[in-house]
Amino acid sequence: MSASPHDPYAAPAAAVVEAEIDLAIERAAGVHDRQPQLARAVGDNFGRYARRWHLDAATGRWPRPWHWPAFLFDVFWLLYRRLYLAAALMLVLEFGVGAAVAFSWVGENGSLVLLIGAKVLLGLSANALYLWHCRRLVARTQARYRDQPARIAAELDRRGGVSKMALGLGVVLYVGIRVLAGD
Repeated sequence: MSASPHDPYAAPAAAVVEAEIDLAIERAAGVHDRQPQLARAVGDNFGRYARRWHLDAATGRWPRPWHWPAFLFDVFWLLYRRLYLAAALMLVLEFGVGAAVAFSWVGENGSLVLLIGAKVLLGLSANALYLWHCRRLVARTQARYRDQPARIAAELDRRGGVSKMALGLGVVLYVGIRVLAGD
């Protein structure tokens, strides 16, 4: 006798969902175990970034191409993720576009196109940029503290993760500039 589609004794669909969740956790734990130093460089959100970077895939796939927080919060996201050089370049670009408008080299529509284009480019490349940054941090730390695993771990904990202080200073700087500009 076969079970009907409305069989009250059949296993709930939640069991299938839980099995998928367990498999995802197992894969994420496997990635963490295979790349513990990269996990230290990223910090608390390593599982999320491991999925974005496709670290659990057998093939070397390119990281997921779109990152909403980087697109929406550009400089602030870069500061938060400790990508200071990229944040400085983005600020220079924004001030440069502002200067181009002020000196009438570019109209307001042109400046809008340039700024949105820069934000789209950042949104498209943010995952790859952050992966490069984290791998570079791990490689430089390993080279600097060769044969000192405890020191490597401590340095990755100190220099990895996120910087709430840099984000806070960025927000204070932004508000200060807006107040001085009279906006």
